[in-house]
Amino acid sequence: MIYVPRETNKAIHKEKRSRFIGILHPVSTKEKADRFLKRCRKHHPKARHICWAYRFYDNGNFQENSSDAGEPSGTAGKPILNNLLKKNIGNCILTVMRIFGGIKLGKKGLTQAYATCASLVLSNANLVNWAPESNVYVHCPMQFYGQLSSLISSEDLEIQEDHSHNTIHWAIKMKDTEIVAFQKKISEITNGEGTVHLETRGETANHRRS
Repeated sequence: MIYVPRETNKAIHKEKRSRFIGILHPVSTKEKADRFLKRCRKHHPKARHICWAYRFYDNGNFQENSSDAGEPSGTAGKPILNNLLKKNIGNCILTVMRIFGGIKLGKKGLTQAYATCASLVLSNANLVNWAPESNVYVHCPMQFYGQLSSLISSEDLEIQEDHSHNTIHWAIKMKDTEIVAFQKKISEITNGEGTVHLETRGETANHRRS
């Protein structure tokens, strides 16, 4: 089961006079993660280190990355990311900002502090179940229009794009776990004349130009 945050969540952890401010924020692209980090730097100028980890779903896989942001290697970004992986949370960025309190914590202390703060943020987060979705394209003879329209309605799906002329050309978004069963139903209804395939990069633009 994959979980995603519904909203931004914050927690603060104190360790030997240092303050660790953790913020979980929903993102779906690297660009959105970068913009959020920029806001964090602006709103927390006293933070000496703004460490982070993100996970978001892109083109069939989760993209993951993390940063120690100047802390000793492996003491910040990795424990933050490990918390996301342990709870299987995605489509988000988790930042932990450290405001130094004058007492050095050492590598072990830093690792524990960053991990604790990350865990605190996630323990109070408003999370929801999530399933990855993809665009699929349906191509089949126009004679099956009525039957396919009924199928779309019964499956509670929505046609994202309709490029039909002499034949049906639909773009439909659905959960990845439902694609194989949907392909089978299309094949049965159309006696094998209809096809369903996943969107490839640039395909939407190509359809729009056609």
